[in-house]
Amino acid sequence: QYGLSISTTAVSLTIPRVAMAAEIYVRTASIVFKRDTGTPTATEGTQADPTDIILLNSRSELDGFRAVRQGGTDATVDIEYWTDVSG
Repeated sequence: QYGLSISTTAVSLTIPRVAMAAEIYVRTASIVFKRDTGTPTATEGTQADPTDIILLNSRSELDGFRAVRQGGTDATVDIEYWTDVSG
């Protein structure tokens, strides 16, 4: 999933059925995210800035991921999914 746009409304991921992990690359602007299905806001959640990488290491983290932009500019992230979590 490449070029996922993140704006002022929380977005979740479109997850392949067999995916168990993911790496999210923050491309263009800062975001705020949560991994627990909670709704992030511009000031509540974990902030990730351009060039940061977010690792999601379980199916529950994939299912629970939600993100909004932080600031006045929509963000774009790229996501790569895996079928297993191996060291």
